[in-house]
Amino acid sequence: PQVPPARSDTRDCSAQPPYLPPTATNTTARLATLRGVMRAHGTHAYIVPATDAHMSEYIADRDNRLGWLTGFTGSAGTVVVTQDKAALWTDSRYWTQAERQLDCNWELQRTTWIESIGLWILEAVPVGGNISLDPFLFSIDMWDSYSQALRGSGRTLVPIETNLVDQAWGDQRPPPSSQEIYSLPEEFVGTAPSWEILPSLGGSPSGAAHPPPQPGSTWQEKVGRIRQQMEQHVQRPTAVLLSGLEETA
Repeated sequence: PQVPPARSDTRDCSAQPPYLPPTATNTTARLATLRGVMRAHGTHAYIVPATDAHMSEYIADRDNRLGWLTGFTGSAGTVVVTQDKAALWTDSRYWTQAERQLDCNWELQRTTWIESIGLWILEAVPVGGNISLDPFLFSIDMWDSYSQALRGSGRTLVPIETNLVDQAWGDQRPPPSSQEIYSLPEEFVGTAPSWEILPSLGGSPSGAAHPPPQPGSTWQEKVGRIRQQMEQHVQRPTAVLLSGLEETA
């Protein structure tokens, strides 16, 4: 007798019926709920990144919107959902993992280029459509890149401060962490050279040297060095915004 071929551990959406490994997540109900929320907001496509509001790659369960929506647990990726399509973009580290975890509601795009995402949106969303995202999860550079990809296309990029995935997730979304905040011992918290703090303002501080790292500095000493650099900088900033967790830590 013939031995039936062994099932692969990756999905096969061309089979009849489609084959999904036990590691795949059924996302049909989640997508239906999100699409209902999108319709209520007049959104034709919704972009979901894998980051949190601090642009972190490794995030809390509560902020893992892409993971909840797709079942994909990789640390990098971008999702776009329309009323009849859904796609995940991720890099080569996660292609096999994505084929194991995605169900057949999802297209896997083996790239992370915003240009690719933009072209996909232009094909999926008709002229006059609104493409929305949560502005707290995207940097200014990322917003500009998406704007450039859609410029002149007749589609509009619309920020919506209420996260639509959170609305779809509802009361099943994990609560904020209640773990205690603690300070790292000073010997583990070194200081980067102060000239690296303000790179985005254009030019290094006038006449400033590049001091070596200062391991074991107190937070007061670090803040003092940043203020000194602000005073020496050619643009004389009056404030510096630090949003990355690795910067504030």
